[in-house]
Amino acid sequence: SPAASSTTAPDKTDVVRTESGSSKNSSVRTFTSILNDCNFYYFTDSSRLFVQSMMSIYSESGDFDSVEVSGDVLFSLKYDEHTQSLHVFIKQCNGLAYADASRLVSNPYVKCYLLPDKSRQSKRKTSIKKNTINPVYNETIKYSIVRSQLVNRALLISVWHNGRLSRNAFLGEVQVPLDCRDIDLRNQLVSIHFKTLSIGFCFLFSGKKAPPVESGELHVLIKEAKNLMAMKPGGTSDSFVKGCAKNTKRKTDIVKKNLNPQYNSTFVYKELSLEQLREMCLELTVWDREAMLSNEFLGGVRLSSGKGAVKIGKEEVELESVGEEISLWQKMMQYPDSWAEGTLPLRSSMGKTKGK
Repeated sequence: SPAASSTTAPDKTDVVRTESGSSKNSSVRTFTSILNDCNFYYFTDSSRLFVQSMMSIYSESGDFDSVEVSGDVLFSLKYDEHTQSLHVFIKQCNGLAYADASRLVSNPYVKCYLLPDKSRQSKRKTSIKKNTINPVYNETIKYSIVRSQLVNRALLISVWHNGRLSRNAFLGEVQVPLDCRDIDLRNQLVSIHFKTLSIGFCFLFSGKKAPPVESGELHVLIKEAKNLMAMKPGGTSDSFVKGCAKNTKRKTDIVKKNLNPQYNSTFVYKELSLEQLREMCLELTVWDREAMLSNEFLGGVRLSSGKGAVKIGKEEVELESVGEEISLWQKMMQYPDSWAEGTLPLRSSMGKTKGK
């Protein structure tokens, strides 16, 4: 495992600022061409270069709270040939969710892994910034690693609330591939937004039998997605959401040329009982519509009780839902005839399968 360290005094050459008036158009063009080589997609405004990663995921397992994900993380990368080390400069985060919405409290810190290694040797953290949703770190994390090994690595950056007297809370996560031809040209501040899907669902009893065997309908409201990856020229996507439960599939209409699409579509799954809901899962996946090619996967969520396995199509899939995916599902079962609503971070893949 590569050695790693964290400092708070980055070299001035580690960051090329992109705030208004401090970056040249030529450097932006060079940078964005390299980003395309790395499977990044971007858009710009007058003040900052924003970049959206292919990977905006929710991968950590364990005992922690989760909140509705929002905001972005601002960072830069540099490979130092002299010390043979990768420098990750964590600038700041903007617009994070409150870990405790009732008290408006968040104590965020950033955690990094150099994948595929998720051991303690690879884990590094910034300092904790108290009572803020716009923390400024200006800290550099360094990984000692031979440059040729970067092609098989990815940088995992996650943001967490430090719960001093309670559990930590997940605030967002992105994964950055390091397989670029020239990582030095990525030496510029990058802002990656967390991709999310806002949904609501309700289990409506039919009133014919007593719970839990009473049959009913599961209504799933697909509200909107935010910060989707741009797949079309001009930095847009033509997206739709596909739902799958008990091998029954539903789709929303396609929303064209929008990275923050509003679907406002409802899926209905009939003849279900509470007992069946405990043993099934609902997969919601977001896709970019391609007319002549295969549709491109943009992210997804898996809602379930988090226990056991279920067949989806021809594959047996573990119910490895986490955090808000589980709590929303449980809330829906606990309060039938009432809506459970939330905003979930989109996974970059739909996780593990059993017995392909």
